[in-house]
Formats: sequence, C-alpha cells, structure tokens
Amino acid sequence: MSRLLLGIFVSCFSLHLHAAVSLLGPNEQASNVFKQANQTHLDTDISQSAIKGLDTSPNRELGVGERLLSRLSWPVQAGRESALALKAEDYQVRYPDLQQSIQYFHPDSLWYGYPQARNTRDQLQWMLLEFSLAGGPKQLSDWLAQINAINNDNPQWEALYTDAFLGLMAFCQQLMRLDYAQSMALNSITATPLVILIDEPWLAHLSRADLYQQLSSMRGELNIERLRYRQQILHWLNVQQQRKQQVNIASGPLISLNSRDWRVPLIRQRLAEFDIANQFADLQLDIMDADTVIALKRFQTQHGLKADGIVGSDTLYWLNFKPVNRSKMLARNLLRKQLLERFMLSSNQQRIMVNVPAYQMTYLDKDSEVFQSKVVVGRASRATPLLVSEISSVVINPYWNVPRTIVRKDIIPKLRRDPAYVDQQRFELFDYQGQAVPSEQIDWTRVKDTGSFPYRMRQRPGPGNALGAYKFHFDNQFAVYLHDTSSPELFSEQQRAFSSGCVRVEAADYLAETLLKQAGYSEQYKQRLIAKGEPKWVPLKQKVPVYLVYFTSWFDGSGGLHYRKDIYNFASVDSFLAS
Repeated sequence: MSRLLLGIFVSCFSLHLHAAVSLLGPNEQASNVFKQANQTHLDTDISQSAIKGLDTSPNRELGVGERLLSRLSWPVQAGRESALALKAEDYQVRYPDLQQSIQYFHPDSLWYGYPQARNTRDQLQWMLLEFSLAGGPKQLSDWLAQINAINNDNPQWEALYTDAFLGLMAFCQQLMRLDYAQSMALNSITATPLVILIDEPWLAHLSRADLYQQLSSMRGELNIERLRYRQQILHWLNVQQQRKQQVNIASGPLISLNSRDWRVPLIRQRLAEFDIANQFADLQLDIMDADTVIALKRFQTQHGLKADGIVGSDTLYWLNFKPVNRSKMLARNLLRKQLLERFMLSSNQQRIMVNVPAYQMTYLDKDSEVFQSKVVVGRASRATPLLVSEISSVVINPYWNVPRTIVRKDIIPKLRRDPAYVDQQRFELFDYQGQAVPSEQIDWTRVKDTGSFPYRMRQRPGPGNALGAYKFHFDNQFAVYLHDTSSPELFSEQQRAFSSGCVRVEAADYLAETLLKQAGYSEQYKQRLIAKGEPKWVPLKQKVPVYLVYFTSWFDGSGGLHYRKDIYNFASVDSFLAS
C-alpha cells in the first residue's frame, strides 16, 4: 500500500523512469551549482557536442543536464537580500510537522553525507529553476534564491532542502489536477497553493536511495529534447547576465542589404547571441552585409516571420525579446510538453496536432510526420479552444450552422445595411420549431445585435460556403472543428489569427483524402460526392485523435529551435524570477 501511495503522490507525470547513475561523480568537489561562474559566452554551448554523443538507452540516465547547471551564476534578485536567512537556524521552515515526522523516520540526513547527495541537491535546484521560470508560485523561486545564497556544503541547511522538496511535490500534485486546456494555457499556476497530501507510510519509506528517483519522476524523462531545452534555458540566462544593460534596438527605417544604419552592429550582436553559428568578420560594421542578411533570414524563419532579410517591426520585436523571457518561454513550453503526455492516447496510430500559436497542423502516423499544413485559428477575442478529441467523420459539402455570436456580431450589422446579404451569401433561416423563414419577412433594421436572436441561420453548401468543401467533425463542447475555407488568400499571411474559433486548414483536400483513404474510401468516391453538391457525412472506421496544443517554442526534427508569439497572452504575468 505504501508503495502505491508513493507512486500516486510522487510520480507526478507518470513518465518512464531511468536508472539513476552518478552524474558528476561521488569524488567531485561539492559546491553550489549556481555559483560556478561562466568564463566565456561559449561555456553553455559546449554541451552541444556532449548531447550528440549521449547514450539514450533505457538503462542509463542522461547526466549532462546537471553539468550544464553548474555553468550558471544566478544572481540574487534586487530587494530579496533582506528576505534571505544568513544562518540555518534563522530559516523559517514551511512544513514543520512534516519535517518533524521525516526526522523521526530518518534521523540520518537525506541531502548530505552519501555519494549521490550532490546530484540529488543539483536535481532539486533544477526543478526549482524550471518550475519558477515556467511561472510557478513565488515560494519556489524564494527557495531557489535561498539555496543559491548558502554554502552548499553545510549540512545544517537540511531543513531548507527538505522544505523545497516537499514544496515541489505539492506543486506537482496540483499540476496533476489541471485539465487539458489548463495544462496548455498554464495561465493560473502562479497562484497554485503548495498544500501537500502525504501519509505516514510514505514518510516511513522515504529514503536516500529513492530521493533522486522521486525528483526525476517529477521532472520527467531526461531525454535529448529536454537536454536541448535545458541548454537553451541556461544559454539565455547566461546572455542576460552578460549584457551590461538591456538596450532595445530602436525603431526606424527598414534595414535591408547594403543599408548603412547605426543599429546594424547591435542587430549583428543579437544574431550572434541567438546562434553561435552566426560568426561575423566585423561586428561593428554599420553596413548590412550579405552575411548578416543570411543570418537574419534564418532568424526570421525560426520566428515564423517572412524570411526577406529586412529588419522591420516584427523582426525588431524578436531581436529585442529579453533573454530571460526566452528562458521563461522555454521552461513554460517544456512543462506543457511534460503535461501533454498525460493526455496522449496511443502513439501507435494516426493523430493530428494543431499548434495554435504556430498556425500549423501536423498529421502524424506512429510518431512519423505524414504532412504539415498552414492553418487559420481564432483571433484573440474568439480564441480557438485548447482541447483533445477524435475526428469521427468527414463531412463533404457541409452546411455551415452559423454560431449565434457570429450572427450577432458579424452578420446582423451587415444585414441592416443590406438585407439582400442573406440571399447573396446563400443563408437559410429557421425558427426554433424548425420551420423555414423567408428573409424578406424580417425587418432587419429592428433586429438587435445583443440579446437573443429568434432564428437559426445556416449557409448552404457550395461556392462561398465558409467551411469550403470539407468539415472534419470531432465531439466537443465548443462546437468547433477543422474545416476547409472559402478564403484561401489568408493562408499567405504570416500571422493567421482570423477565425471565430474554428481551425481552417489549407491542405483540407489532402487531409480529407488521407482520412478517407485510411477508412477505405477512394479518391474517386470523394470526387463523386463533391460533384453532387449535397451534404454527406462519411464516418471513419477508426477515429483519429486531434490535439489542439499551445507551444510557443519547440524543437523541430533536426534540432532547430523555433519561437512564436503568445497570441492569447497566456504568459502576460511574468514568473517570479527576475526579468
């Protein structure tokens, strides 16, 4: 029973655990991992070669992450010095009753005095750093600041580490309560109460041998992707520290090839910070040369911008993005990926991932990418809901049942100006008894765009139908779905938040072909149905999971890192680490 409770309360993310190994070696000198200062900008990038050669077999744990942490010197935030305890006896214990019980069951230290202790303390600091950057409760960053300020060798700080460990467990327990949408948005975790639920049998079985494993279970699998995230988190924290001050590149005229502008050296510096592969012969040259344009195009591609090599307002936004905020973005998305695993169905089947802020849909078959498509998603005022469901049917030549919000906000104002708009757009009206209502019987000048609308409105299939030729139906409470569109010109835009919540798919025809093919229907069958012009629901023999996710940073298959704007402003409140 105690082992079962241990699994419930500690294995916060239900991920596979690897066997623990010594990461830094039992004979290495123990020291505070945040106090090993960086000598050069390249320090945090040394890990790339190490990462490439890592053993990723299930029987080994990847240890580079802890070594990376030792390369960071994290400063105490201004204003927090007075809140830090200078002596262990001055530290105010957060969980005194639990601490007393732990001391009763475990009189020997859990954090000092054995070969793996250093690694265990390092892992705890990592978790505090990642969760704090991701926007976790202030108490996590307070513990991190306190640990960073102490002599890591001093076993008198046992209570501090135990407190922080219990707090991390409490945070993970609360994360497990998040539903899918909350796990993607992560816009409320700052206020997470650190109330922990554990029982006496669990305390009795807590041991040195289990401690590192328990921290690892909170963290999730330490695979290549997580190491890449960690390396980049540290890189940007390091860049933040190395900058003497945060100087924004000023707005001004567009800068293109051969432009002479005093801002070019600073642009070149930011490009070099972003990618060490960007090496320039003369950083201070004030002319936009070809090498800088090439590097800028790569930078634009990785931020979802038009890769034209021209510095405009959108490019300046990302060039001026604070390094510490990149670390926060990375930590938040790393946590999203970890939480997503709880909701994933079997990977041994086809599935569709729609990354909302990237305006991108990916069709996967057993984790292999089949194809990608641009998508249009909901504008901020009518955001696309974050959900997981299963596509059960492809609707060919669909009716569009117009949502009431769109009727009130978009269509009624147009009808007041031109009542013929109903017929021009091939809308049909019905009362709530299902009887058709001719539009000419309605005085649209007297219909209000607030309150209840006494009719249902739908658009007939065919040319101009807002859903285009296909609707991909999946059950959900928001009445949203993937569909084709009658406005394909919007796919040429870089920022594509235009819809009222549904997801418009550029490759809708290919998506329909792929889904129908796996259900046993031929392309000729699909074309015959389209030619008839009549609505046809075609059920799939096997439902295809669809995930509407929210990743503002991610690594592609080749290890390239991409960033996108937080279009729904979920991270508007910064984490408690300095910005």
